[in-house]
Amino acid sequence: MKRAAVVAAAVLLTAASALAQGDAIRKPLPTSLKVKMGMTNVPALSPLWLLPDYVGKYNIQIENVMFQRFADARTALASGDLDITAFGPQDITLAVAQGAKSLVGVAGVGSGNDCLIVRKGDDVKDWKQLADKKIGIGAGSISWLKFAASVTENGGDYGKLKITNIVGGGANYLKALQGKEIDLAVVWQPFCAQGITEGFAQYPTIDHNRSKAVGGLISVLAVNRGFMEKNHDAVQRLVVAYIDVLQYAQANPQRWLKIYAEKAGLPEAIAAESIRITKLDATLPLASITRISKFLSDNGVITRDVSGEIAQHYTFEFLAKATGKSPAELGQNQ
Repeated sequence: MKRAAVVAAAVLLTAASALAQGDAIRKPLPTSLKVKMGMTNVPALSPLWLLPDYVGKYNIQIENVMFQRFADARTALASGDLDITAFGPQDITLAVAQGAKSLVGVAGVGSGNDCLIVRKGDDVKDWKQLADKKIGIGAGSISWLKFAASVTENGGDYGKLKITNIVGGGANYLKALQGKEIDLAVVWQPFCAQGITEGFAQYPTIDHNRSKAVGGLISVLAVNRGFMEKNHDAVQRLVVAYIDVLQYAQANPQRWLKIYAEKAGLPEAIAAESIRITKLDATLPLASITRISKFLSDNGVITRDVSGEIAQHYTFEFLAKATGKSPAELGQNQ
């Protein structure tokens, strides 16, 4: 009975400690802090437009800085021109391979935003059918990574496919598909949704979001290391607010799609289709990101294998405190 009482007391003490910690990380900072956040018009990232309101109560003011590409946001974060941003799950790896050590991943974003489309009526039901298709790709994008990994895992030879490198934004993929310059576009939302809603495209049966090497991960939330070390408590509150924002968007899809439609300048029908296949999730699958790093080096995208270093550029500390979950539960081994 004494042993049971001791165990019960320990459980209550742990619970009380966790509750106190939860209260502490939701208190306003003692002094106001301005934070620069990079933004891109991607469906999964559109809930971040709500982040300034959520962190305002913690005495943090956010200045949004718009970017057209993840690569540009990565460069700005690495240089310290930004304090926080979200970009592709390969971006920290690309930066590390170039010698940068100033990026730290703190949370995941979700899955499913990347997509494949073919012309209406031209389904691709098996990966083997790709041998006869003209494929539009953006080399180096996360959608390309998912596609290339999926081809290999399904017994194909990526080097033998009829690949056309599409330069510029996603609209160029749609033009190429409509003009029959390509048969399949390896692209991302909202461009798949645009083709679907306008009636000239469809999703094929094959899906490149399910590869073992890459998975469906869309993006990661990252901070500048110098900013993190100087403003540890602020980063914790940013992650707490980020979790709240994701939960709100998941619970209110109509609000989410309206935010995305407004900020991206899209009809609501396209925005709705874009978020329909996008799942928000703060889980940070570190093992998957490590496999991505190995895949990039194995395929010559980066000149050296940095997969053994990647764990040094991610932390589960803030996410664990914000959610009350362990690193293992948050994706450390996934």
